[in-house]
Amino acid sequence: MAKQYDIAIIGGAMAGASLALALANQRRPDGGRWSIALVEAQPVAQGGHPGYDSRAIALAEGSVRRLDRLALWPALAPHAQPIQSIQVSDRGHFGGVTMSAEEYGVEALGQVVELERVGPALWQALARHEGLDTYCPDGLAGLTQHADRVDLTLDSGARLSARLVVGADGTGSRVRAGLGLALNREPYPQTALIANITAEDHPGIAFERFTEQGPLALLPMVDRRYSLVWVQAPDEAERRLALSKAEFLAELQSAFGYRLGALTKVGQRASYPLALCRAEQLTHHRAVLVGNAAQTVHPIAGQGFNLGLRDVEALADRLQAALLADEDPGAFALLSGFAEARAPDRDRVTGATDALVKIFSSAARPLALGRNLGLLTLALFPDLKAGLAKGAMGWHGGGAPGSDKR
Repeated sequence: MAKQYDIAIIGGAMAGASLALALANQRRPDGGRWSIALVEAQPVAQGGHPGYDSRAIALAEGSVRRLDRLALWPALAPHAQPIQSIQVSDRGHFGGVTMSAEEYGVEALGQVVELERVGPALWQALARHEGLDTYCPDGLAGLTQHADRVDLTLDSGARLSARLVVGADGTGSRVRAGLGLALNREPYPQTALIANITAEDHPGIAFERFTEQGPLALLPMVDRRYSLVWVQAPDEAERRLALSKAEFLAELQSAFGYRLGALTKVGQRASYPLALCRAEQLTHHRAVLVGNAAQTVHPIAGQGFNLGLRDVEALADRLQAALLADEDPGAFALLSGFAEARAPDRDRVTGATDALVKIFSSAARPLALGRNLGLLTLALFPDLKAGLAKGAMGWHGGGAPGSDKR
């Protein structure tokens, strides 16, 4: 017999675990709550420091507020490095702009957290909730939709049944594939090279520097490290992966400059190809996609997880209303309303990110001149720069600092 749940979440990384915790905290006045299954394919490491090469993710200020609203931020805050300012520049050109937390009346423009720290913290919080079962390591082997439920078979052979299935299982989503939902994938002629860096200075500044091949970002991390994302042509990435550490640091120093003094250490390097991926639709019968299962964007603006977290928040809000009204979590009206509500933000971020890639990854003289005039204009006109800052901080809908909704 399949074990029955109200909601089954496939994928227990940041988006899926955040959603599971948000739903586990929801209650009706009579104490009623959802029964939840969370399925994650990768084992979650417990305890111990992840080391110098721990990978990081940037959370916009608005995302930190959302996590706090979902009662999740306290578990992550000890592992976070505040971003006090953001500097945007274009290598070899005059344009540039700086945004600071003080300028916009916030404690930080965002936070950089170690992914290997976040997973255990979220899963430790999950373990404290009754009515929430975890299947880990385990994955989705198949699903069958029925009028009143979706039956799931896991890789382990376990059988589950849920009134709503949430696909939070990343770009290669098995949920999306099992539902037969198409994925539109537009590859970029670029590769992201990632590594952790140590420099002489560590002022809590995030840098975005545009080069001829693509953007170069350095995000401040805890323990005086920087997280590097260096977008470049695939053949260049392959060549740089093969360089000695000293040779690599020399090339990075030449591309980035001396804003942080000398770059003194680089950890393990890795790379991955870049593409814009969008599911053609977010919902199907008793199923919904969130996070990277719904869309995966270029890292140029650091908005991937921040966009996915807004998926999580919007879905959690609708499910809270359904719980209070004792309604079906997989109802067509709930899911179609979610998809309709998410469309403008999803279109805006994926479209703007794609445009930034095309504008800032070209060495063509007219585009280079145009983007530098744009950066200069932002620096000279505070109202225009404020719009850029609000986007970087994940503020949407005109919310002022301190408001819950952005």
